[in-house]
Amino acid sequence: MAATQGSVRDARHRRLVAICAATVLAIAGAAGCSQDDTDEQPAQGVVVNLGGEIAVLKRIDAKPEIVGPRPDGTEKLDTYRLTAPRQLSAGDIVGIRDGGVVAISPDDPSKATLLGQATAWFPGVDSGKVWAVTEQSAAACEGQELPTTVRAKYTAAEHETSGRPARRVISMPCGIEPVAQTSQGIVAHQTTGDVTGSGNAARARTSVVLLDQSGAVSRVVAEAATVLAADADQIVWRADECATGACTEIYDVQARKSRNAPTCEAGDPVGTGALSPGGRWYATAIRTDNGTHLGVLDLDEDSCRDLGAFTALDKTADLDESLAATWSRANLLMIDQATGELIELNAPTGHVERRREALPVTNEAQIWGARNA
Repeated sequence: MAATQGSVRDARHRRLVAICAATVLAIAGAAGCSQDDTDEQPAQGVVVNLGGEIAVLKRIDAKPEIVGPRPDGTEKLDTYRLTAPRQLSAGDIVGIRDGGVVAISPDDPSKATLLGQATAWFPGVDSGKVWAVTEQSAAACEGQELPTTVRAKYTAAEHETSGRPARRVISMPCGIEPVAQTSQGIVAHQTTGDVTGSGNAARARTSVVLLDQSGAVSRVVAEAATVLAADADQIVWRADECATGACTEIYDVQARKSRNAPTCEAGDPVGTGALSPGGRWYATAIRTDNGTHLGVLDLDEDSCRDLGAFTALDKTADLDESLAATWSRANLLMIDQATGELIELNAPTGHVERRREALPVTNEAQIWGARNA
């Protein structure tokens, strides 16, 4: 146990050093360094997409200020909507819109900078960079013996959020799908076989792997597994065949070993969660005997905070579905996309604040981040 706690402390130290270094590089002449995972300040300037118009709230319970009006003729459309929105530790909001990855400043959230074409994206280890993922048809893999569930060939291109052209472009081998970047290379799913499903359907059996700079597999993290989240020094993953008990694992990319995620008294973590900048906090659904709860795992202190039941989570165990969630530094911001209920958790203090009056939403709302990130 002592060795495990020591390795967790070492991992935390590496993350804090990395965050500080990134901050100093990003802000010339900085005298100090603010740590994302110890910030006890509430979110300020919360940016919300109300389902077709963009609003900013000075605080979570303040009156929304419309900064991106709904364009004429789009009453039933959401022209601002992002796929996989997330706020980087440097402050930019990033997501997919109209087939491209875009960066948005929380100071002017109605405008977006197109970085490049993309069907998916993930943050770079450098908080000022992102990776845009594009795909070709599996016909590009013709002649290779591959599982039938390999449906595309992927390319990953690194972009700066300023909009400068890509500096690195990696064409992935067939059967490799990149999903995140760590300090030891890009982490990906490698399709190793097909698993028979109901009827004639089949799903892919994947291993979690780390890639070298050319895109080749340099290390196998786990076989028959799926990545849930990742940051510079750790990968949150789950064994595909694990049905009950402690299924969520944390892989330390420096130590090259996994450990069980913190346990929750109420139940087991399920679905896809959200990892905070710096990698200390992991928000996830918890399946209990009394419905689905929201839990926040402290990966440094090996503890779990149960925030109770959320109706939206009963529809899905993924935080990016009915209950949309994003981290802004150490603040977890959540919105019920259908009702407009808005919630903020400050992870270091455990303080939860709920907006007294639901936001007026149409279509489905999104929570993007905050201006004080």
